Amino acid sequence: MKKSIFLALLLSFNVLAGGYYQSVKEGYDPITGLFYYPVIEKTESGGVFSSRSKIRISNILIFDPESETQSFLFKPEQVWNIQAFTFETGLNSNGIGFYSGGGRVLNNSSKLSREIKNKLLIITQPENSDINTMWFATKQGKELKQVHTFPSTTKWHIDIKNSKIRFITHTNKVIFKSIEW
Repeated sequence: MKKSIFLALLLSFNVLAGGYYQSVKEGYDPITGLFYYPVIEKTESGGVFSSRSKIRISNILIFDPESETQSFLFKPEQVWNIQAFTFETGLNSNGIGFYSGGGRVLNNSSKLSREIKNKLLIITQPENSDINTMWFATKQGKELKQVHTFPSTTKWHIDIKNSKIRFITHTNKVIFKSIEW
């Protein structure tokens, strides 16, 4: 009985541990038809008692089924740990739909009617760092630019109604910072 409890506890540490692997999913953009494929890479770090997993999403491959061409979002020699990847997918009964980013989308209203943004939002984190970097690019992966860096403890969300991304830092006091979405 004691061995079973110990084994269950040991396995839960591995499951609950923070780490590289995030739930960036593969899928199509219903507007452009582009297919996004997360490039998963095994790392050297990790272990039973490690807070890092042994895999990470290091890049996003963008495939255009119309032209049968593909390209990487980041240069292949760059090593990233992609924490988040999302974009607007269209209008629905709840407002603006998002690819893989529903939990970070707030202030969304069914009364919104605007053009869907041709923009990707990507959050990366270098290996062995607690600093995140937010990037924007077109849905085709062009015009990639770094827009903000922030500690991994900072909360963030997309404020749809006001077309802003809000960063909330809470140490001794609560600090809000906003950038254009």
